[in-house]
Amino acid sequence: MIARLRLRRLLDQGQPAGGLFLSLSAPGIIEIAGVAGFDFVLIDLEHTLIGGRELEELIAAADRSGLSALVRVPEARSERILQVLDAGAAGVVVSRVSNVEDAKEAIRRARYAPLGERGLNAGRLGRFGDCDLPVLLQQLNRETLVVALIEDPNGLAAAEMIASLPGLDGLILGAADYSQSIGLPWQTTAEPVLEANRRLAAIARETGRYFFAIPRRDEDIGDLIRDGALGLIATNDRGLLRQALSAKNHLWREIQRAQNLGRAGEKAS
Repeated sequence: MIARLRLRRLLDQGQPAGGLFLSLSAPGIIEIAGVAGFDFVLIDLEHTLIGGRELEELIAAADRSGLSALVRVPEARSERILQVLDAGAAGVVVSRVSNVEDAKEAIRRARYAPLGERGLNAGRLGRFGDCDLPVLLQQLNRETLVVALIEDPNGLAAAEMIASLPGLDGLILGAADYSQSIGLPWQTTAEPVLEANRRLAAIARETGRYFFAIPRRDEDIGDLIRDGALGLIATNDRGLLRQALSAKNHLWREIQRAQNLGRAGEKAS
């Protein structure tokens, strides 16, 4: 279970951690990310059809690859919060946190008493009962990461109160959905969106919470780190694969085109 704590330990030491956003149910991608040197993976359950058995395989791949596995759940009232944490995830990123009540509900589901009401289970993390179970509950309350994903102006307006809640570890801006909520869909680098990200970073600093960020451009990484981002979700599997495939497809087609032009020139002469 050492891999599960890798992200938490880096954050607690004030060291940046690099993450991969994962939408494809492919354990091999996580293993490659481990070889590449990533620290954690964020598995998306909001916009995917990843099921329980697949999620267990992805978390197992993270464990053997030395990466922590965060899991994004659809919303604060999702029953999957309990399930993904019992499966061994390092923590949850909770989508669509728009107010204090959403954040409280996420904490209630993710934390054991006295912080919350997470259901008791002596499963994988409890070595199937082969441990001191009362001590385990305290340990998991310390170790588990709960991160609020802010995706609209209401969430941003309430972010300081959200971040001040006991049991909440971090904040992250969902730039795409936030851009849509302010009438600028997919304009993730528009100034109002960048300003929202800076505001969230400031709130994280002021409240002592971890600030996570998704760089939309390489040139933004330095600014995000200076703003205090420790959890940097540096790339995503689908976009990276599409870019690599597009580059290779373009390369061979350009070579073929050049050869065809050369042959045409030889015939003409």
